[in-house]
Amino acid sequence: MREVSMLGRGPARILLVSVFVVALAAPAADADSLVIVTSQAGQASNDSVQWSQLGADQAVLGASFSATSAGVRTVSLSLAGANSIVSVACPASPCSWQGASFAAGDSLIWASNSGNGGNGPITLAFSPGIAGAGAFVQSDEPGQFTAGIEAFNGATSLGFFTQTSDSEGHAIYIGLQDQTGANITSVKFSITSCGSSDATCVLADFALDTVYLDSVASLPIASYSPLSAYFGSEALAVKSSAKSVTLTNTGASTLNITSHTIAGANLGDFTETTTCGSTLGASSSCTFSLFFDPTATGPRKASLVVTDNAANSPQSIPLTGLGVAPTVSPGALTFTGQTVGTSSAPKTITLTNMGSVAMSLYEIAIQGTNAGDFSKTTTCGASLGASASCTVSVTFKPTATGTRTASVLFSDDGGASPQAVTLSGTGL
Repeated sequence: MREVSMLGRGPARILLVSVFVVALAAPAADADSLVIVTSQAGQASNDSVQWSQLGADQAVLGASFSATSAGVRTVSLSLAGANSIVSVACPASPCSWQGASFAAGDSLIWASNSGNGGNGPITLAFSPGIAGAGAFVQSDEPGQFTAGIEAFNGATSLGFFTQTSDSEGHAIYIGLQDQTGANITSVKFSITSCGSSDATCVLADFALDTVYLDSVASLPIASYSPLSAYFGSEALAVKSSAKSVTLTNTGASTLNITSHTIAGANLGDFTETTTCGSTLGASSSCTFSLFFDPTATGPRKASLVVTDNAANSPQSIPLTGLGVAPTVSPGALTFTGQTVGTSSAPKTITLTNMGSVAMSLYEIAIQGTNAGDFSKTTTCGASLGASASCTVSVTFKPTATGTRTASVLFSDDGGASPQAVTLSGTGL
């Protein structure tokens, strides 16, 4: 066994510590049912394979051998060749395996060989199948490395994921879960790239810590309906009616909800309330009520982000809407020559609420230099329903000759208030 510290390891090595497996009974899974797991906590394991059962430090391993999980599951292992060893992580230098993530005293499989050429990848086969597996892995080569994990159902690959370490090459956790059932019959751990400080990168030389396994009973699954919320057009500064998104735990264990928040480019335009607490039992549901209150016109977007202990955490629900302002049409009224003291025929202005909820109308007033030369009647009331319109009829009765001007001002809570329509006419 090489006596080197984490920052002074020899040629590339791969370490497999503990792998957690999820056992499920189901037909073969599609690749898109798999999700990557990047932490031991996220694995939600209920079983594990400890390598201390293979012998003391420096015990020599064959090219294939068997182990038993804590849950009394038989695990068959295979490497490229014989003479790999059981290696113990140490608390201080000198030690072959140490640093972040490897607990002192952990028994590891070091996929070395008598010529230090490496015996990886390491394949573990399970019967019956599992729903997930993961472990801490470390390359024997100093410096940054990338680890891979691939799941199989028989000879069919269900999916492949990679995870890259920090620049110093500390051990990293890499795992996966099948969210449709116990379709995984084997997993393969590998190193796909590693450092070359000694001019040689041996991908097959690495260590694996305890492998953690997932059984179907241990998996919470966060499912959402619908998968997004579109609010359509909404008037500025007017809060929309609620859009509901239901979260259902379709797994068989408790979903622990850590946080839920609005994030994204226009996060200030969306708010949420919820019936969800910190936990959600198996087969239970709760609801997020989402609101859109645009602060500017045009497309607006954000996401509801929920963090929990499901394998695909955090989940992100896209939120989109279009900010619009109430419209007045036309934007100006022009009255041709009108004899002083006589009234013109009325001209009409239409106010339209472009939003999805009613808006309040506070005042419709004629103001300006010659406001007294214009009068109005209206069909508009104190509020204007979603997508509804009302009209204002304006009449011109000049009090003097020459150009006469004023404006109709609409004060409301629909954004961009007050909206103005200019009035002009000529007195004869």
